[in-house]
Amino acid sequence: MHDWKKEENRSRTMKSIRLFMVVSTVFVIGSCSLKPRSWWTEGVIGVIMDQEEWEVTQIPLERVYERVVRTPQIETMFTIRYVPDSDFERYTSYQYLILAATLESHGRVGQIVERVVSDPEIRQGVEEGEYYVFTQRDQWAKDQLMIILVAKDLITLREKIETNEEFLYAIFDADWNEQLEEDMFARGEQKDVEEELMAIYGWSMRIQRDYFLVQELPEEGFIWFRRMYPERWIFVRWIDGGDTTLLDPYWIVKERNRIGAEYYGGDRVRSDQFLFSRRSTFLGRKAQITSGLWENDGKVAGGPFINYTFHDSLSRRVYMIDVAVFAPARDKMPYLRRLDVLAHTFHTVFDMGR
Repeated sequence: MHDWKKEENRSRTMKSIRLFMVVSTVFVIGSCSLKPRSWWTEGVIGVIMDQEEWEVTQIPLERVYERVVRTPQIETMFTIRYVPDSDFERYTSYQYLILAATLESHGRVGQIVERVVSDPEIRQGVEEGEYYVFTQRDQWAKDQLMIILVAKDLITLREKIETNEEFLYAIFDADWNEQLEEDMFARGEQKDVEEELMAIYGWSMRIQRDYFLVQELPEEGFIWFRRMYPERWIFVRWIDGGDTTLLDPYWIVKERNRIGAEYYGGDRVRSDQFLFSRRSTFLGRKAQITSGLWENDGKVAGGPFINYTFHDSLSRRVYMIDVAVFAPARDKMPYLRRLDVLAHTFHTVFDMGR
């Protein structure tokens, strides 16, 4: 959803990002003060480029953005939609856009790129491979985010995409998560519950209005919130003492299965397929991130889950935040992503004031 080769990619691309203000002054192509609101199909990124460039870059772009999640059906984090030249005008108000071209391109996107690189310093940077990505907000529509990929030739363009996958993915992923959080809590928030969690337990997270408390067991260090239609839930488990050996995938699965048996009516992790665990960070803390499928034979139910188990040194605790979905006959990713946004609002009393 979110360490998410990163530092190396970031250092190589910071100069491109700092060019944002320069590009904004040259990249005007028909923008005006009265802009329409952007539109989009959730999870779909529009890609505008010449057919020749598309044939060469389609596979690496799909590898960057169409990251597969088994829920258990195949779903993707994003979907790439190629926009032919005939639909160019319609997609100028699309929310998430990728424009890609080379310095040799002659199509409509190539003409746009010519304006982007009209400054000799920028053009030289592209020719030398120093610059390759430019970001632009609200170019043709409100709340629009567009990235422009540029290289001296097609081979270099493809290489830039392949060697900067994490950075390119994070541009849209971070923006979408931010937009989701704003939208989710515009419809209501249980601030009284959030304040109570902080006052009693020293941690909290944002709680949407439709979630309700199912279990609150202070002596067990366990709290579980749930929402219906479709069914989804998030639990927080905390263990005092800060034993970092618990950041272990085997212990995490065992503990999740114990919780499922005691409080979820027999839910357990499906360990035979689609179970992944990796060491990473969560909100700046050392973490083990585990994802896969849960199942319940008695209820003939199952679905995807994401588990963040991490060590918080200031509170001297190990926390486990787990989100899961049960939505038969539906795509699960929209719900799983929103749960992930909730999980990332977690904070402790030591984070307040930072």
